Amino acid sequence: MSTNESPSRRGFIELAAGASVALAAAQKGVAQTASSDQNPILRPVGVNPFKDPGYAAGAKMRAQEFVGRGADPKEVARIFDTLTSLDAEPWVAEWTKLAEPFEHQADELEKKGQLDEANKLYRKAAAHYGIAKFPVINHPAKKAAYKKAIENYLKGARSLDPAMERIAIPFEGKEIIGYLRKPKDVTRPPIVIATGGVDVYKEERNTNDILSLGAAAFSMDMPGAGECPVFNKPDTEKLYIATMEYLLGRPDLDGKRMGFRGNSYAGYWGGKMAYVEAKRLKASVMAGGPIHYTYQEPWLKGLITEKDYFWPFLESMIYSNGVKDYAELVKTAPAMSLEAQGWLDKPCAPMFAYNGAKDPWISPQEIPLLIETGDPKTVRIIADGAHMGRGSKQGPRVARGLAEWFKARLFA
Repeated sequence: MSTNESPSRRGFIELAAGASVALAAAQKGVAQTASSDQNPILRPVGVNPFKDPGYAAGAKMRAQEFVGRGADPKEVARIFDTLTSLDAEPWVAEWTKLAEPFEHQADELEKKGQLDEANKLYRKAAAHYGIAKFPVINHPAKKAAYKKAIENYLKGARSLDPAMERIAIPFEGKEIIGYLRKPKDVTRPPIVIATGGVDVYKEERNTNDILSLGAAAFSMDMPGAGECPVFNKPDTEKLYIATMEYLLGRPDLDGKRMGFRGNSYAGYWGGKMAYVEAKRLKASVMAGGPIHYTYQEPWLKGLITEKDYFWPFLESMIYSNGVKDYAELVKTAPAMSLEAQGWLDKPCAPMFAYNGAKDPWISPQEIPLLIETGDPKTVRIIADGAHMGRGSKQGPRVARGLAEWFKARLFA
């Protein structure tokens, strides 16, 4: 699985933008008329993505994802058959109607002293509120749904085994919120920071794979997601440095055996922190994240016509990066590039980088760029996989290899 070879880079994909178009204002959740490449189509007016054949693959993928999160398949089918747009208010309303009965039933069971059963239902309510806020909290209705997701998750987490501890780390007058879980019967375990992606918040992240290694897991939102106090900016590594400092000071954890895992859009931080903390991190995973090409205008322009994300992926990037629109994203995103920042030829911690060669959201050229620069890395390009290897049968094999790699470095 490890390689020092430098395969030729795949040809960079540049997709042509559409013609006359409209820009969705992320903060208001409404469409505006636009007429230039600087204001391209993010949310085409008059298109029903639940029925349009061009969105069929994305609709199927999201429906399966929500069922996997615990939603009733019949209810998912009903919602996808009923709604005519991805506007925030009707989307949130449909999922809130499903979440509220679980929350009320849980409350009644808790009053009767049936805490374990109540907590299961609180977690189901949290999952439905989490779908309501999907993919990002760029609308007041989605922010309200996310608040309910947190409330119900924290109640439901009382029955997690191993237990979960909510941590609040002071940071620039605000707080970094994270969830710490430690493996049973392990004294001073190593610790892995788990973060990302742009649309999977810490309440939805399963860290059992980390616990199964015998390591503790600290799950936190990436910049521009969930409760994170900062947006996704070129200098946001200070968020993770502050987190590392806190974890290093915990006497119940072995901070000298620390790993980092950045998934999806936060794979960027899995890559960057390997350079920033080359001496303190024992292992860092860059799972399907941007490094350089994804932040350049040719790739961003190609995302204008991308439909497999179902929602406009550019809207999620705009929200996470704390900018107002596509034009500002194009202007500011290149500063995120690790190549532009001069990191790629610097020493880095042991890094495991992987992605699918057919990723439509994050440029597949990021992995070859990492291979060809700086220290050798352990990499896997999943030839038949989409984002993070979606759709490939190689997924379990990559997961096993990653677990073995992590264990070898945290328990050496």
